[in-house]
Amino acid sequence: MDYGLYGILIGIIVIALGAMLASMLIRRKYYQKIDDLDIRKQSILSASIPAELQKFKQWPMEGETKEKFDRWHQSWDELVSVHTGQIDESLYRSEEDLDKYRFLKVKSDLDATEQLIEELESMVHAMLDEMDEFNQHHSSLLDIVKKDEKELYQLRKTLVSQNNAFGPTYHLVEAEIAAAEAKRNEMMTLKQVGQVSEAFLAGQDLSAKVTHIRELVGVIPQFVRTVQVDLRQQLNQLRSGHKEMQMDGYALEPLGLMEEIEQAEDRRQALMERIERLEFDHFETDMQQLSSDIDQLFEAFRTEVDARQYVKKEFATVRERDEKTTELMTRLNEEMSRLISNYEINARVGEEFEQLERERTTLSANVHDIEQALSAQMLPFSLVKSKVQEAKRSLDQFAAMHERFIDNTNSLRKEELEVRNKLEGWKRELSAHRRLLAKSAMPVVPNDLMNDMRQLQKSVQSLDEQFEKAPFNMTYIVGLSHDIEETMDNFRDRVKALLRQVTYAEQLLQYANRYRRRDNEVHIALTLAENKFLHGEYGTAVEIGERVLGRFDEAAPRQIRQRVEKGIEHQELLRK
Repeated sequence: MDYGLYGILIGIIVIALGAMLASMLIRRKYYQKIDDLDIRKQSILSASIPAELQKFKQWPMEGETKEKFDRWHQSWDELVSVHTGQIDESLYRSEEDLDKYRFLKVKSDLDATEQLIEELESMVHAMLDEMDEFNQHHSSLLDIVKKDEKELYQLRKTLVSQNNAFGPTYHLVEAEIAAAEAKRNEMMTLKQVGQVSEAFLAGQDLSAKVTHIRELVGVIPQFVRTVQVDLRQQLNQLRSGHKEMQMDGYALEPLGLMEEIEQAEDRRQALMERIERLEFDHFETDMQQLSSDIDQLFEAFRTEVDARQYVKKEFATVRERDEKTTELMTRLNEEMSRLISNYEINARVGEEFEQLERERTTLSANVHDIEQALSAQMLPFSLVKSKVQEAKRSLDQFAAMHERFIDNTNSLRKEELEVRNKLEGWKRELSAHRRLLAKSAMPVVPNDLMNDMRQLQKSVQSLDEQFEKAPFNMTYIVGLSHDIEETMDNFRDRVKALLRQVTYAEQLLQYANRYRRRDNEVHIALTLAENKFLHGEYGTAVEIGERVLGRFDEAAPRQIRQRVEKGIEHQELLRK
């Protein structure tokens, strides 16, 4: 029992100590909160509202200024005299309740006091923000008065001194300045009666008007000078130039330049009307476009002047060249008649001649059109220039076609001359071959060679007969000459080879005869070789002679062949 009692006592003591410790911690927390709230109260009281209110006393206490000052002053007095006392009383009462351990009541009072302090803080911040905005409006009014009043004076001075530069917009700009001055007076009146917010709005309107007037004064003189003076002068110059050029023989109606000038004048007047209404949206872009279009009209007139000079200079040359082509075409017709009588004209040459005739006809028609256009003066010189350029291109094309045609026709004469020269050469060469074979020590001329020579002679004679049949078929003649040339080359090589073989066989057998008596077999072989030689079998005779001579002197055949080659080369050099 005693231990149980002790345990209960110890438990009671522990609980008591815990309650005391908790009470101390709670009281400490609430005391800390009381101190924090008191600091926040002092912070509210130290706000700069009294100093800001003191600044307001420098301004006229009327209207909005007086109303705001009285409201802010009353709110501040109420905060200091009423709400601050309520906070002090609440904090003092909370401290007494803490000493009596009335924690729930303390919590309720401190929460209410904290809410009141938050409301007062919000009120103070709102008052300070409102005062700052009011001060800014007042300062802005001072700046507007200093800046815009001076600028309005300068703008009016500029308007008066340059009244001619503003043209019909003078009174409109003056009205804009008068409206700005009226707005300035309205602003000053509102400021004097303390209506700062309304005066600030009026000041904003005034600044916008001054900016607008500044822009007008900056651009209107330039726009008026450009539209009313420069562009009008340019259009008048275009009208005068159009009239003078027509009197000077320029055909301008087809170009429609006068219609474009009148359209440009309408656009200029429309721009002037926009200036008189002070409507300047996209104005500079439209003005620059009109100026560019007028420059293009000037360029069109310059183009006509340049085209006229070009036509006067170049058409005389074109006409002279056209006359020469007429004479040239006459000679070509005569030449073509001779060609047709002498040659069978192929399709290509005939087609080229027809193309020349068509090109000449087109060229003549073009030149005739240009002459009529210049005589009637109904076509602009720029279009006449195009026709002259086309005529020049046609002349150049005709010259190139003529050159090709002459080359092709000359090729016919050239081919004829070349074939005739070859023909004469082949005749002489055949006679030379015939004499050469007759003079040679050749016992027998091979039949196939003689047959080839007779066939070649017939081909040459056939070719010669082609030139007795007019008109000449040069395609056939040239083809036949190529065949004869190839045959003649082969025949020439065969004659040379045969002469070389016969000479070599003759000298070979003569040299081998010195060994005839050494052996009966040699004697028989050489006799056989001589018989073959006499019957025209020169190749067999060479084989037998080389075989016999090789038994006694192996180098002899090679030396004899070299000597024969040199002798033949020497004879060819002598013939040349």
